[in-house]
Amino acid sequence: MAISEGVKEALERASWIRRMFEAAIRLRRERPAESVADLSLGNPVNQPPDAFFESLANEIEFRQERRHNYMTNCGYPAVREAVAQHLQARTGLPYETEDICMTVGAAGALNVLFKTLLDPGDEVVILSPYFVEYRFYVENFQSHVVVVPCRPDFLPDVQRIADACTARTKAVLINSPNNPSGRVYPGSIFADLGRLLAGVSAQTRRPIVLVVDDPYHRIFYGDAPPPEPAKYYDQVAYLTSFSKEAGLAGERIGYLALHPGMADRDDLREALPFAMRALGHVNAPALLQRAVTRLLDLDGQSARDFYAPRRALVEQALREAGFEHPPLEGAFYAFPRAPDEDDVAFCQRMLDRGLVLVPGSAFGTPGHVRLSYAVEMDVLTRGLAMLVK
Repeated sequence: MAISEGVKEALERASWIRRMFEAAIRLRRERPAESVADLSLGNPVNQPPDAFFESLANEIEFRQERRHNYMTNCGYPAVREAVAQHLQARTGLPYETEDICMTVGAAGALNVLFKTLLDPGDEVVILSPYFVEYRFYVENFQSHVVVVPCRPDFLPDVQRIADACTARTKAVLINSPNNPSGRVYPGSIFADLGRLLAGVSAQTRRPIVLVVDDPYHRIFYGDAPPPEPAKYYDQVAYLTSFSKEAGLAGERIGYLALHPGMADRDDLREALPFAMRALGHVNAPALLQRAVTRLLDLDGQSARDFYAPRRALVEQALREAGFEHPPLEGAFYAFPRAPDEDDVAFCQRMLDRGLVLVPGSAFGTPGHVRLSYAVEMDVLTRGLAMLVK
């Protein structure tokens, strides 16, 4: 049976990432472990917080009936209420239980949201460099991606975003701390973006939703947490997961939150559980919903302490080798410029050395490469030595 033409096209666009992942598997099979360094994946190696294991232990001990059955599609009311209270404390905004939908990770949240929002032919503005799967998530619903490059400093060009919006624009999707650039967008960016999107929405008489993909919120290296976009614009759909900061990527648990000031808020609240059912997600894992409730108010210091030495090592190696790169302000990636501007050829040369990177072309930004420092320290040290030799 032949695969669909749409999937064929998507596979071709994602081919370099697929090749790098397959190459990493092949290298580990063919070469001694000490001669291979895979810095391609953002797969956290930090241990989940103690509170997570304590919560799991309590769940196992507490064998009340019907603890693992279906619940309302958007999740347990008590869990959603805890998330709403957490967001109230963070933003000062009156989030309510019904604004929250527990999801199968942040990727699940994006697909549920786009199922709720998008009609065929709608447009979603994304910024390059962008997380690879954003294109595919939008295209799942026969909608179109409009790519707006960031400025040379890898911060959003707000006026260019506004200029890219049309009567077909349904959403603008942003990610900060950013994968792959590592930049954290300042509050001034969100203030300008909120003002301009409000103006465009008024002109088109169609509210543009600012979709905030925020799985790295607590992994930052400055003095203060990243700003809250919901404070600057009231048409914000916020989504996150516990994958990165809590080291729970494989558990697939996250949530989606509707801004209390969103247009058609009641309709959206009703549509989200339908989208969960229609996509076959049904509900987020019952056990994980309850287990992560205790993680909501952790400050993320343990994750920052884990990644900060790795960040320092990467920063020093790139500086000493003369690689240009955006500031490493958040998340656990570096996005240096390829020395000869051909990111694909550079990644192939590194692959010959045993180092696995991802070409910037995969993120819509040729001429750069992404390396992840979400790896064991010995792998990172070995990989950086291969990179700069």
